[in-house]
Amino acid sequence: MLAVYLCEDNPEQLKQYTRVVQRYIMINDYDMQVRLATPSPKALLADLTRNPPEYALFFLDIEFPAEHLTGLETAIRIRQQLGFAEIVFVTTHSEMALLTFERKVEPMDFVVKDLGPEQIYQKLRENIDYGYERYTNYLGNTENLFSYMIGGRKFSLPMGDVYFVETAETPHKVIVHAASQLVEFPGFLKDIADQYTELYRTDKSFLANLDNVVGIDADERRLIFPSGDKTDVATRRFHEVKTLVQKHLKA
Repeated sequence: MLAVYLCEDNPEQLKQYTRVVQRYIMINDYDMQVRLATPSPKALLADLTRNPPEYALFFLDIEFPAEHLTGLETAIRIRQQLGFAEIVFVTTHSEMALLTFERKVEPMDFVVKDLGPEQIYQKLRENIDYGYERYTNYLGNTENLFSYMIGGRKFSLPMGDVYFVETAETPHKVIVHAASQLVEFPGFLKDIADQYTELYRTDKSFLANLDNVVGIDADERRLIFPSGDKTDVATRRFHEVKTLVQKHLKA
């Protein structure tokens, strides 16, 4: 998941920016979440220290008169702390653009507030699209991904986050259960099994990622996942699955 952070000391602008970002993420069904919207860069950095995201997109103001930290200094610390961080500055100080590059912050974009609210909101939406594209491209180059299509658009998530895939009640659809989401999309279990050999066919209705199994219910012949969800295991396959899972759990 791509975590999103907003840091803006104008309360009304922070509220509006957050609303625009959340709504756009929801409309596009992106694997993103607004983790924090705050007027304080100090609070932002403290949150990143407590709960550092693996992948993040930041919308930062540059000047914070009531704070000791500037947005530029905050961005430098973000770069030092996180491996994948896309940064967008949203500010009235257009003259600071060159300095951000001189300080090696390498922002993804620099949005000037003088554009007016509607143009700023459009810029926010464009940067969400671009940030998400960079995020998915990065994943594609560094991780084994599970991909699916909805409405002609491709979505991906790390295979390590996938718990299991099951046949949906809706004909010709399946459901992927993952660490951060539950998604139904058009497809057939057989095609997914052929494409992703990492997923084990435990039953006619389930493909399981055995690496994510946390327990076995031997009485009901089911596998247990971190979410508490369970998948059925066919009687003829239970001994083999149990052996594979126990090896994983011991490791």
